[in-house]
Amino acid sequence: MTAAIRSVLATASNTTRRRIAPARLYTTKPDVSFSELRQIIHGVSSSPYRLIDVREPHEVASGRVPTATNIPLGEVAAAFALPSSEFKAKYGIDRPTPSEETIFYCRSGKRSQDAIDQVEKVDPKLITRNYRGSWLNYAENALGDKPLK
Repeated sequence: MTAAIRSVLATASNTTRRRIAPARLYTTKPDVSFSELRQIIHGVSSSPYRLIDVREPHEVASGRVPTATNIPLGEVAAAFALPSSEFKAKYGIDRPTPSEETIFYCRSGKRSQDAIDQVEKVDPKLITRNYRGSWLNYAENALGDKPLK
């Protein structure tokens, strides 16, 4: 480090230092593609997962991705703050854990990212992923879908 840089760092105010954002501590992984999601839900991938549909119930009535559980976006933060037994009683699945991926989707990808942002604040240890193409992408690509070998 040069003397000039040391001098600038030494004279920087505490206010300036506090403005630097801390490193992200969340465990969000890259988005899930249709191909990857298809492998996951058909059991080709052995990774444990929970698939969460954050659309409203009236939207889910038009169809859903197989194995998905509906938790509307407005309930997500409160749902993931529930104790495991209450979560299971309300949603019919075990509460997601850090040992599995929790994949969120909605209609087009925005609400699912909002859900991830909420969940990361409640339980930052969870591994969260977004199927950004979401229901529109799944419905388009799953037509004529053949089972995987």
